[in-house]
Amino acid sequence: RQKIYANPFGNRYMTDRVFRTNISLSVAFSISMLYVGINLWFWYLLKSNWFLVLAVYYVIMAVMRFLLVRYVRIQKIGTNMLGEWKRSRICAYILLLINLSLSGAVLMILYQHRGYDYPGMMIYVMALYTFYALTMSIVDIVKYRKMESPVMTTAKIVSLSAALVSMLNLETAMFAQFGGDMTPENQRIFIILTGAGVSITVVTLSVILIVNANKEIRRIKDGE
Repeated sequence: RQKIYANPFGNRYMTDRVFRTNISLSVAFSISMLYVGINLWFWYLLKSNWFLVLAVYYVIMAVMRFLLVRYVRIQKIGTNMLGEWKRSRICAYILLLINLSLSGAVLMILYQHRGYDYPGMMIYVMALYTFYALTMSIVDIVKYRKMESPVMTTAKIVSLSAALVSMLNLETAMFAQFGGDMTPENQRIFIILTGAGVSITVVTLSVILIVNANKEIRRIKDGE
């Protein structure tokens, strides 16, 4: 920790929440674009619509993260609340589109037996990462909410939505590797419940963002 704080970049990353969010958004955007390319490549090679659905999902995630990264780089956080609420509202509408690709993925899991199947010990690594990402997303939403920055809050909600979808993917992988004793009917029930829970959560978060953004935008405009 002393070496990290002694380094100018490390010190800023550890002490500046806005800078840390900017870095994490940039990294997440790059990863989303990488996933888009990988899934499009597999779709081209295997002619499987499963990879096309995943590519659409990561395109939507990449668009939201690009909008947030671009705003943070152009506009300093907290200096233009009207602009932040407008950007938050745009991302909330885009977040609703994720529900469409998510619904398509769930249907393909149920009726075409698609899903993830991690080899060997990889499933344990992905499980640890998924639970870590979900936990940190929830903690960050609570922590960054105190900053009263719509852009920062939206960035963390986007991360939470991605973590929830990763939970659904992990569930399909665990069924593929450890679900031999469970009947297909029971597996389908679990997938339906998890998919519905993730979908409802994503839609609820999107609606909350939209309602709050509309209310705050009207309040700011009326005060001008």
